[in-house]
Amino acid sequence: MTGNAKADRAKWARIATLWSVATAFILASAKAVAWQQSGSVAILGSLADSFLDLLSSAIAFIGVRMAAQPADANHRFGHDKAEAISSLVQLVLITGSAVFVLVESIQRLMNPQPLLNTDFALGIMLLSLALTVVLVSVQTYAVRKSGSMATESDRAHYVGDFIGNAGTLFAVILVSQFGLLWADGVAGLIAAGFLFWSVWEISRRALPQLMDEELSDDERYRIERLVLEDEEVFGLHALRTRKAGSTPYIQFHLELDPEISLRHAHEIAARVDKRLREEFPGADLIIHQDLSGMTESHDAFGQFETVIEEEEPA
Repeated sequence: MTGNAKADRAKWARIATLWSVATAFILASAKAVAWQQSGSVAILGSLADSFLDLLSSAIAFIGVRMAAQPADANHRFGHDKAEAISSLVQLVLITGSAVFVLVESIQRLMNPQPLLNTDFALGIMLLSLALTVVLVSVQTYAVRKSGSMATESDRAHYVGDFIGNAGTLFAVILVSQFGLLWADGVAGLIAAGFLFWSVWEISRRALPQLMDEELSDDERYRIERLVLEDEEVFGLHALRTRKAGSTPYIQFHLELDPEISLRHAHEIAARVDKRLREEFPGADLIIHQDLSGMTESHDAFGQFETVIEEEEPA
């Protein structure tokens, strides 16, 4: 990845996290007043979610800034995993919020209570919906531009927030207009459910990166196809991949004609390198040039079995 491209990705990730912090602060402040005025447990659940959003967004902002730092003497692979670490911190905070809202909602279902100042509460929830729509739109664009995992995790959470806020708004209407007191507790349960869903989404993205999980089978097959498109490449082996932040790491052994010169082998490897970087922008590539037919003791470790030769022609 060129310096300009990496800087551009980092810029969009920072913009998205700044929007997220500002939005979460406004929503948490407004919902705190709305809960105090109405006593709604559904709004309390939404408030707890927004307060955790504020902490999570601040952590995501720090993670994005750390991940954007260039490689140094102590971190030669860069700092991309800072985003995954920040996502795990978000996971812990959101889990605690989900449990709190779940308990409060169950208590409210067992002991329903009327709401106060519902008109004010309705206005706050409408504001929350509008601000969340704007934020998700900004985050969606930023994810396309940056590939930031921290921003993507934050976006998944706010999509859940939008649905939860809509449920809270609906619950306040049912309680205030139709006297259905149980709706407040049900909306709180729904908010807790979306918090747990956010935990699942964040863990699904963060844990594979921290464990250096391989890229998907489709991506690895695509790597193999791109390498074998070069007519002078006899094969490849010992393919190993992982991803940190938005950076994919790819390494493999390139099988070449034993009779060609080192210069020629370098030219072939350079062609393969260019083709892969076009398909996987920002990839960190290590290509080892091997003699075709040469066996090595470590080839079986991390080997990715090819199926390309077994495919029937279309």
